[in-house]
Amino acid sequence: MYQDLAPIPIPHRPWTLNGISKDMMVSHYENNYGGAVRTLNAVRKELAALEGGAPGYRVRALKREELSALNSVALHELYFGNLGGDGRVTEPVRAMLEEHFGSHAAWRREFVAAGQSLAGGSGWALLTYARRQKALWIQTATDHTQAAVDATPVLALDMYEHAYHMDFGANAGAYVDAFMRNVDWTAVAERIAAVRADRPLPPEDPSDKTLPSISVEELAAQLAKGEPVQLVDARPRHYISRASDIMEGAVWRDPERLDEWVGEIRAEEPVAVYCAYGFHVGCGVTKALRERGLDARYVRGGLSAWYAAGGARTPRLPGA
Repeated sequence: MYQDLAPIPIPHRPWTLNGISKDMMVSHYENNYGGAVRTLNAVRKELAALEGGAPGYRVRALKREELSALNSVALHELYFGNLGGDGRVTEPVRAMLEEHFGSHAAWRREFVAAGQSLAGGSGWALLTYARRQKALWIQTATDHTQAAVDATPVLALDMYEHAYHMDFGANAGAYVDAFMRNVDWTAVAERIAAVRADRPLPPEDPSDKTLPSISVEELAAQLAKGEPVQLVDARPRHYISRASDIMEGAVWRDPERLDEWVGEIRAEEPVAVYCAYGFHVGCGVTKALRERGLDARYVRGGLSAWYAAGGARTPRLPGA
């Protein structure tokens, strides 16, 4: 049965990256990754609606689009998930790189060269684990349909221009250097360990599992059915003051002044709370509302995940 795929929340705090701007990372997530998620959902919906006797060219075209969108989604999730670190290689991974490439420096030269070879074009530079050979190797893919058989990427570098042009213009080399400074090698090590043990890759979703939450797809379905839900925008004042839009139907409330507005929340209706990316602010407000007896859930991935899924937005009025 066809079911929409929801975008994962952005796995790292985009404002903490070294030399890569929050604006570029959020645009990449909402527009490019989100576009791939939306395309995959649309293609699968169309495939599910095909009737027997559909022409072969139509089926082939849709299956190719499905493969391209599926790989784009997966690679983007790996890409976002391997950022947010300090770029320092952990000793277990360093030992593996030395085993398979001779030295860490040799691996770095080859990987950086692979990324820079795609400058001005498009594609991915990937550190991939080949199961049959039980070896790490570096792959370049110039589009999303070039999948290596029986191999799994464990480190993904997006070399499409949308990944760097906003910050670096045509200087792809500077972008690759910045990427290397932000690699989370602990995440890469966990991926390698999972692949070598023939386990699924660890999930990239950083959502707080200790609190009740709702995905953007679940929220969209609830709103589409006309079910009552109170939407609370809990982005901090310093953030909302620079924002130009808001989730349609939401009301902004200052998370630092919860005691002043909590009495306006209707106890008989559920509450969906979101912040910018679904990290501590939205979770903190949700926890405080639940402690006051309200049926509150935080939106996984926050407003960015909502926009990545194609959710409606509306201009934020001055002072609102």
